[in-house]
Amino acid sequence: MEKRKPNDLSPDQCLAVDTESLCKLLDCGRHTAVQIGDLAHARITMNSRVLWSVQRVKEYLYEISC
Repeated sequence: MEKRKPNDLSPDQCLAVDTESLCKLLDCGRHTAVQIGDLAHARITMNSRVLWSVQRVKEYLYEISC
């Protein structure tokens, strides 16, 4: 299996991010980031790899902050 190349883009500029990048984007721990991602229905599963939709997470956070 090939290793992924590091991405030079910031998480804000990506359509989808991995869990580690989601933690950085939200500035919180893994458990909280996964909870927020699940509440936002942002989980994208491809085989065993999990990505998170940045747009859905942002929309969810804007929605609950009002």
